Amino acid sequence: MSAKGRIPTPPREGGLYLHVPFCASLCAYCHFTRTDRHDAAFRRRYVAAVRREFEVRASRCGLLSGPQARTTTTCYVGGGTPSTLEPDLFVDLLAGTWGRLNRSRDAEVTVEANPESLSEALARTWRDAGVNRVSLGVQSLDSAVLERLGRACDPQTARSALRLAGRIFPRVSADWILAPGCDAKRLREEFTEARDLGVGHISFYILELHAGTPLAAEVASGRVRLDPDSVIERTYLEAVETLASLGFEQYEVSNFCRPGQASRHNGAYWRREPYLGLGPGAHGFWGGRRYANLGDPDAYMREAEAGRVPESSSEKLGIEARRLERMILPLRTVEGVSLTDLDVSSEWLARGETDGLWRVTDGRLALTARGMLRIDDIEARLAAAPSC
Repeated sequence: MSAKGRIPTPPREGGLYLHVPFCASLCAYCHFTRTDRHDAAFRRRYVAAVRREFEVRASRCGLLSGPQARTTTTCYVGGGTPSTLEPDLFVDLLAGTWGRLNRSRDAEVTVEANPESLSEALARTWRDAGVNRVSLGVQSLDSAVLERLGRACDPQTARSALRLAGRIFPRVSADWILAPGCDAKRLREEFTEARDLGVGHISFYILELHAGTPLAAEVASGRVRLDPDSVIERTYLEAVETLASLGFEQYEVSNFCRPGQASRHNGAYWRREPYLGLGPGAHGFWGGRRYANLGDPDAYMREAEAGRVPESSSEKLGIEARRLERMILPLRTVEGVSLTDLDVSSEWLARGETDGLWRVTDGRLALTARGMLRIDDIEARLAAAPSC
């Protein structure tokens, strides 16, 4: 017992996110922290820097090491393109971070890969290192759509990678993008093929334009035309119905899964569970604060190598920030948010139901598929909504 006679509350479970910024080529739409300028020496230096970041953080936080270490239940390696890392470097990265945490026996370990860089040798190395879930960036099985997105992969390579992943890993996820040129009939064919290839989880995103990307420049010049919002909405809603008919239920704003295939790591984000983010551009939620690491790989590595925490920003969440998160984050899931966490008027609630954006059942507000499509607007409306 503590000095005051109370039994200390055990630390909450947590997760780990590792960001690998390397890509073989840059997609036209991508705005994440990534670079196509790297060689073997640079990648090796990056792995050493991430391991060093972990050491620095562990030396300052008893929940990362020692007898009071928090149990970590998920690990997610994203990018960038983690499959550009040499097998020995990947093993070294995982061993020096995930391997030094107090891990649960049934931990979920996910790694992202692009189809063109997932070889059988790499997949088996990942599996032997403890990876039990792979997420493939397919985006489309239409060559014209892939070309428009600036993808280096062709449909046949994507199909081969999905077959390979299904042979090696117990759980396979795949990303799809609703981009210009997509239609509901074609998406039905592609999702059906993905299911038949063993995909149990699909992340389905609507293409977004981000300033500074090649795609944004193409749209601004008129060389690429985006579909009208009404067409995007109709195609999206039909695709959601298709996924449901194929056994993929929507459980989060962009994620659909067959029974038992939901991403535990993603779910922890919306439940406000702690997770440690390591690597350039990584975000984390640890010790009651949210932080972001430096996005420039060189600047990140210099800070980590010098034994400093390589953060660009950090925010200790106050009462108001926590209140907003309790309202907004659960909305991204099909369970929705408890009305006890919503400080809004009954008139405001009724208006959203009438507009078909959400349903209120058993004391919880959950978005409809149409509401999920407008999640950003609804979050802004919630933050400014009139209270009871």
